[in-house]
Amino acid sequence: MVVQYGVYYTHGHICAYMQTDCVISKRQWISVETMCHSRAGSQDDKGKNTQRSRTPLVDNHALLPLCQPTSVMKTDVTPLQKDHLVVMAVEFSISVKVHRNSTGHLIRLEGVAPLMLDWLSVRYNFDYSVLDSNATSLEDSGPHLPGLISYAVKGECDVILAVMVHSQNRLKKLELVHPWFYAEIAILLPVPEVLNNVNAVIKPFQPWVWVALGAASTAFIVTLLCLNRYLKRVKQSIQPSDILATESIYMYVVATLLNQGGYISSKLTPIRLVVGAWCLLTLVLLNVYNGVLTSYLMVTPYSLPLMDSTEDAAYDPNVRPVLVKNQAGDILFSTADKGLFKALGDKLRANPKLRCNSSRQCVQMVTSLPHQHAYIEDFLALKEIIKDEYNRTGQCKTTIMKVGEASRPTGWALRKRSTYSEKFNRGMLVLREIGLISQWEKQFEANSRPCFDEDQNYRNDKNKKKPLARLSLANLTGAFAALGTGVLVSFLAFLIELLVARVTKKTFAAI
Repeated sequence: MVVQYGVYYTHGHICAYMQTDCVISKRQWISVETMCHSRAGSQDDKGKNTQRSRTPLVDNHALLPLCQPTSVMKTDVTPLQKDHLVVMAVEFSISVKVHRNSTGHLIRLEGVAPLMLDWLSVRYNFDYSVLDSNATSLEDSGPHLPGLISYAVKGECDVILAVMVHSQNRLKKLELVHPWFYAEIAILLPVPEVLNNVNAVIKPFQPWVWVALGAASTAFIVTLLCLNRYLKRVKQSIQPSDILATESIYMYVVATLLNQGGYISSKLTPIRLVVGAWCLLTLVLLNVYNGVLTSYLMVTPYSLPLMDSTEDAAYDPNVRPVLVKNQAGDILFSTADKGLFKALGDKLRANPKLRCNSSRQCVQMVTSLPHQHAYIEDFLALKEIIKDEYNRTGQCKTTIMKVGEASRPTGWALRKRSTYSEKFNRGMLVLREIGLISQWEKQFEANSRPCFDEDQNYRNDKNKKKPLARLSLANLTGAFAALGTGVLVSFLAFLIELLVARVTKKTFAAI
């Protein structure tokens, strides 16, 4: 008996069909998955082969282990007369996720698109097989790197499960199905770096406030020195304690500014008025400073974001937009003839390196230093990227900025002049109308928390209580820096005093 084999994908499982002389009896299906449905026909009692030809997905060596007695063999299958469609899939976010075994063979597909295909196969009574390929893009990447569209043009596949943007060039080659997925353009940006909180000590006051405080301190010292000089000239009826020492004036100013207090022994009304005005000034400024300082210490400082709007990606020379070549965004910007999208397309054409071969390469460019790249992609796809990066590294290195443009309709494609074009269009409308597509999208949408929370970023929940934060050493970096600066200045002053004392001693010794 001639050995025939093939693999097809039905209802989430891959099945292998074999007809051979070994211990397997004829009219048997061998299932790789125990729940696999046999839908491919069989051989009748007269030995006539009614099995349709299929594109093999595995080689003969991979099927040899299946030519053994097993409890999952299903016998006495009734042949079903159905149309058979060959399907190819493009892996994309919630649409399709491909699972492979350790040898690289396709095990199963999951996502919204396989569920939709199963629903359509039941409604319109057809079965299908998945044609596996190394191609990862829709368009051809070179003479020896054909895209999935070329398989449909050659007639090697009937359906392409993809998130495909409609274009005139594709309309000439394919039958585009009614859109089922509406892509919302977003931008993946690097998370701003955490800055050192050293300058938190000077942040509570703006520069002109510090200048005014310095001017007030200088005016206070000069006023007291002038009063002292005047009192020394007019000595009658003035007690010696009313005349202030020059050193005590400086120390009093420093002590009050550091909130340590001080003492003025003079009881003269002019001096009391000047000192009272100074005390009132320092009371207000110190309380304001302490209150604002607490706020700055509790806030973690970040560097400025790479960009603030979509216009920065197009017109800022320091921002380099990146995207995957031959995908929806690339076609959208390349075909635009005016506006913001045309500016983005001109920037991409000027630097071919900004068009990545894979999503992984684009993410690596975004996270690389220095931060200059911004990855343009669908919003849901970026959420899945953030989730995968967090699971892989345990760190939040990227975030998402929504563009705010209208969603772009995308969908599947059939080979040209396919008889299932009208059926698939009607099926898509029914799936959208009854809400199954929306339900499946929510089911497979990635959870990007804690790195990105859409509710937290785009909704202002005033009733939600924020957890109390505690001060850490990182928050007090500025205070320790100021303390270290003070210690350094004191040490330098001590060295200068030692030097002056030694010079003075030598001078007196020489005399």
